Amino acid sequence: MAPSLRFLLLLPATFFFMQTLAEAATCSDCFTQSQAAYYPNSDENGTDTGRCGYGSFGATLNGGDVAAVSALYRDGVGCGACYQVKCTNSYYCTDDGVTIVVTDQGSSGNTDFILSRRAFSRMGQTTDAAASLLALGVVDIEYRRVSCSYPYKNITIKIDQNSNYPYYLAFVIWHQQGRRDITAVQLCEVICKSCKNVNYRLSQR
Repeated sequence: MAPSLRFLLLLPATFFFMQTLAEAATCSDCFTQSQAAYYPNSDENGTDTGRCGYGSFGATLNGGDVAAVSALYRDGVGCGACYQVKCTNSYYCTDDGVTIVVTDQGSSGNTDFILSRRAFSRMGQTTDAAASLLALGVVDIEYRRVSCSYPYKNITIKIDQNSNYPYYLAFVIWHQQGRRDITAVQLCEVICKSCKNVNYRLSQR
């Protein structure tokens, strides 16, 4: 779960991730009021060109319940974060809404989320309610950060095809559980058992 990170290549190596708990000091479970739209030209799933660098995997991650965010993108640190998003119109909307994963950066008007068509529809109580939500295009929502859960999955490090041995390593982190952000990465050489904090930058895709 997290954006592409690029740094010097030290192999064979072990990865250590430094994390911070992503929750507000006052109320980690409180909802924030906002608005959400959806990708109008997409199929049911998300986009395979998101700025988080997931590629085609990002379109089907979490069953296609994914979204682009604006301020929550946080220069890429917000990639892979999970949010509970529910619309507030009780006539159309379910109580629980939908849980989405951030795979892209984007905004539309005053929205904080641009959901996949599938995720946007799943906020509706029925098929007809979902169609009505889609017809509205933009709806009022409440959202909060929640833990990501990938049953039977371990955190996965996917080496990017743009890696250039021996100069740098590019990779994407998949399936990070919980509600924490990866804010730093440490590479440890297996043979000599030495570790180094590595400078990195978040890829802008």
